[in-house]
Amino acid sequence: MHYNYLKTFCFLILTVSQFACKRNKIQKSISEIPKKEDVVSIPDSTQNLVITPKRELELQESDFEHLKLKTKIDFRSPVFNQSFPANIHIRKDSIIWISVSLGIEAARAKITPDSIFFMDRINKKYYNMSLNELSRQFNFDLNFNLFQSLLVGNLPIPYSDSDSLSFNSLYTSIFQVKNDIRIENQIDNLNHKLSTILAQNKNGKSKLGISYSSYTEANGFVVPQLILAKIDESKSGELKTSTLNLEHAKFDFADHDLRYPYNIPKSYEKGIIEF
Repeated sequence: MHYNYLKTFCFLILTVSQFACKRNKIQKSISEIPKKEDVVSIPDSTQNLVITPKRELELQESDFEHLKLKTKIDFRSPVFNQSFPANIHIRKDSIIWISVSLGIEAARAKITPDSIFFMDRINKKYYNMSLNELSRQFNFDLNFNLFQSLLVGNLPIPYSDSDSLSFNSLYTSIFQVKNDIRIENQIDNLNHKLSTILAQNKNGKSKLGISYSSYTEANGFVVPQLILAKIDESKSGELKTSTLNLEHAKFDFADHDLRYPYNIPKSYEKGIIEF
């Protein structure tokens, strides 16, 4: 194990905003997740979109204070492929804690509203990175709410009156622009849950996608068990693609606080993150 485990966690938690819906197939430039038929594209501008005044947005989201997940993570990139189980604890709007086991605990991560902390227990090293720095590495504005929302299938950016809506028989699209990022969120018209997010920089050099599927009920909430994510980065004329699949095996919406242990042993050395 080396710093690529950190990149795995970064991709997970950043994770990337956005991908192919269980009813749609994303444009091939950013996706080949085998979901259904329709082609979805991100418009160059949201200025010509018309909000339909007679229809209200129907969106079901999961609200919680404490959440425990058991998850299988599969990460693929040009230089690193790995699958592993993880335990994830979340205190809403405060902390995300992740423990990876490969027979023994191999790695531990903690995400706060401004930073990511990571311990490589095999090589006895630890790493720290601010979310601002991570955002610069991936050319996307990454924040804690994005990571938190990714794991439970909520909107990464809350809906506001400045957003545009578009309706069809299968899904409702919410179009948003944040900084230099254009985003389309697709809401399933049957269960009113977020099913797909598509995002790209205005310069088109970074494209991201997430799809949510296999919904189940847990503690009164409808939640996705499968999350498929992908990011395309164009650097120096070369396209690099990484994918992340999350499969939640268990949801536990707790009514009490959880444990988030993260104490760095004195014998550990601080590592340098190389992207």
